[in-house]
Amino acid sequence: MTPQSKGLDIFANDLNPTIVGTIRSWQGDEELDALYHRIQHRTTRRGFLDAFAEAIVANHARKHGCSIQVEVKTPSGKTCDLLLEKDGAKLYIHVKRLGGRQPANKRITISSRLRVLENIQRKWIVKIRWHQGLTDEQMQLFVTNVASFIEIAKLGDEFVARDEEKHELGGAKIMAPHDGDRVSLVIGLSEGFQDDTVKVTKLLNRAHQQFMPKEANLMLVCTSDLKGADEVESALLGGHVERWDEHPQKGKRVAHGRSDDGFWQSNQKKESQLAGWFWVAPMHHEYQGKLWVREQHTIDSSALNLAQELFSTA
Repeated sequence: MTPQSKGLDIFANDLNPTIVGTIRSWQGDEELDALYHRIQHRTTRRGFLDAFAEAIVANHARKHGCSIQVEVKTPSGKTCDLLLEKDGAKLYIHVKRLGGRQPANKRITISSRLRVLENIQRKWIVKIRWHQGLTDEQMQLFVTNVASFIEIAKLGDEFVARDEEKHELGGAKIMAPHDGDRVSLVIGLSEGFQDDTVKVTKLLNRAHQQFMPKEANLMLVCTSDLKGADEVESALLGGHVERWDEHPQKGKRVAHGRSDDGFWQSNQKKESQLAGWFWVAPMHHEYQGKLWVREQHTIDSSALNLAQELFSTA
């Protein structure tokens, strides 16, 4: 890297060539020149990926016929990242990227013994992890112990499986209920379960502080892996819990719902009524995401329709 090197010059080799060419074409563009120069002035990978995430959203919006303004000032002196307009509808966009974790690139060997767990007749989504390199005998012990745990576990319970010498083999956690008749497995990393819901909530709070008053504001949180969608949903709505203050559904002994610590719980932050998640990866240049709309919202119909048109893609 030379002193004259700029953002795309430093990081272009890690990006999809299509998006690199698109961003370079924004130089001198009436709407997106400012975003081009913001990207070019980034010299750290973290700063570059933050700006790159905004570029993914801007590129997606332009493909759908939106006019775009970059860094729109609010009355409080802060700025929102993008203002999208189409057919009279307006959306003020606040893009936040969850950094600090690398997408897994190592191959995980999946033992056929895990099929035993998927045949357990309990309606749970169960995240499991195990240490790579377990012998067949150790894997059998791991599966047996986890199966016994699942049979009696409640929502949110976590278990660590160990051998007779108390060496850790792996673990399991009951993540959420689901509509199937049997256990649904989610594979976690061998190092442990990683849940960034708290970090996502901090990003949502930062985005909320940049809202344009009395307008339709959309917070977009992006992550480097697809499980980020679940973390954004938990941050917004609260985690999955047993609700003893609610009546269970017919045929159920326990009611399941959301915890009371969600960003949208109770009467908190009523101005926030739209939120989304999208996947950002250097070699992936198409927008792929999910949109949430708050219950009993007061969003203008044209703004809501534009948000759904652009950001309901998952």
